[in-house]
Amino acid sequence: MKISLQNWERARRLLEETPVADLHLDLPGELLMRHCMEEKNVIRTRYLPAWRRSGISLIGAVVYVESRYLPEAGLRNALLQIGALKRELSGLSGEIHLVRCREDLERACQKESVGIFLYLEGLDALGEDVTLLSLFHELGVTGASLTWSRRNLLACGCCSASQNKRKDGGITEAGMRMVGEMRRLGMFLDISHLNDEGMERMLTETELPILATHSNARNVRFHYRNLTDAQIAMLAQRGGVIGLNACSYLAGSYGNGRHLEWLVRQAEYLIRQAGDCHTALGLDLCRGYDLARRGLEAEEGQGDDCLAGYDELVLLAAALLEDGTEPETVSRLFGGNAFAFLQKALPCQKKV
Repeated sequence: MKISLQNWERARRLLEETPVADLHLDLPGELLMRHCMEEKNVIRTRYLPAWRRSGISLIGAVVYVESRYLPEAGLRNALLQIGALKRELSGLSGEIHLVRCREDLERACQKESVGIFLYLEGLDALGEDVTLLSLFHELGVTGASLTWSRRNLLACGCCSASQNKRKDGGITEAGMRMVGEMRRLGMFLDISHLNDEGMERMLTETELPILATHSNARNVRFHYRNLTDAQIAMLAQRGGVIGLNACSYLAGSYGNGRHLEWLVRQAEYLIRQAGDCHTALGLDLCRGYDLARRGLEAEEGQGDDCLAGYDELVLLAAALLEDGTEPETVSRLFGGNAFAFLQKALPCQKKV
């Protein structure tokens, strides 16, 4: 896409003024893998400079347990990931803080320091044991999805980004008990990886704050990981938000290289269908995680991500402005709506 210098400058100013939020980053898992390679200060060296340049004020750090650790080592791996994140945060006092309540969120919104809120991408590591959920909540976990793209004892996922094969099966009774415990603890529910049957039940039968942290529109790119128009509308009616996913498989640009064009197309469609108060960023930038998994420091290219890192957020904002999206709408997409959702979903203050 061609972008005028005027819109580039408008985008740069918008990111300076907006508290930018990304609802989905597989950060704890990457930290654990890099710590195991004896790398230190990963956030400070690999992420914080780009977050500052792009106006990032809030990151959703998700604990994702790979299938190779399940079932026996899943719980251990999840706890080790949280430990890795907390070790990093201990050396970043005053620059980054853990968000557990609305007071913590306000600090991030005011750009006092970058806020990180922690949640679980799938509860596979817990099995059916609802009592374990309170342990994770005490460690700072604010929400969860019932499952990743696989089937577990609680629910059935849809499919991974590199696949597009429908999976059937809904929420189990154990899954409903877990949802009840999440409600008791005051947690939010992420439905991004649920299949259609499970998603419909969660949207119609639960009273939890619900969002889809990293999903796109199925009508733009037909993929079972993306949301139907009906799901988008229902989620918006529930007061939820949908995080724009920058995975090329889900945006529609895999294999054609027109990443920015398809990402803009997805964003504008979500805004039209859900309204400009129900869209956010859930970028799911996986390049760092993938490199860590392969034991690499760096590698040319951006893998399957539509953006080559957080520094390209200004490019996305400029492209949206170039295409006629109003600056106020871009600001809501880039942070305003995520902060508004979490302001309602998180507790008023930390328990003493």
